[in-house]
Order: sequence, then structure tokens, then C-alpha cells
Amino acid sequence: MAAGQQGTLFLMASSVTILNVEKDGEDGLIVTFSDGTIGGYVVEELLQLRPIRETVEKPKGENHRQSPAT
Repeated sequence: MAAGQQGTLFLMASSVTILNVEKDGEDGLIVTFSDGTIGGYVVEELLQLRPIRETVEKPKGENHRQSPAT
């Protein structure tokens, strides 16, 4: 990789954010990024990006999206 490319990749990674994610069929996602690009991913690609997955336990009876009443 050329020296200029490394700097460009760093700038891209630090300034581009995910704006929207939507499900595409049973095994895919469509991701819209803040730089106006769209990427499509299937389960196999995501597993290659992060092959070790952690189990997640959902708390029972709680909704973390809501603020507690004051």
C-alpha cells in the first residue's frame, strides 16, 4: 500500500458513519453510509469480518431504549 493510501484510508474510517441499516432478505443487510455510498453484505461476509461472536443475554422486562421516569 502506498503511503498516501494509508492516510486516505484513515481519514475515510474516521469520518464516515453508518446512517441506516436495513434487512435484505433472510441473510443480507444493506448499509447506507454518510459519504453517500451503499454497501450490501451477506451473512458469510459478516462472519469473515468477525468470525468470533459473543452471546448476548437480553434483560427480561426492561427496555433500554426508554429513559427511566423521573
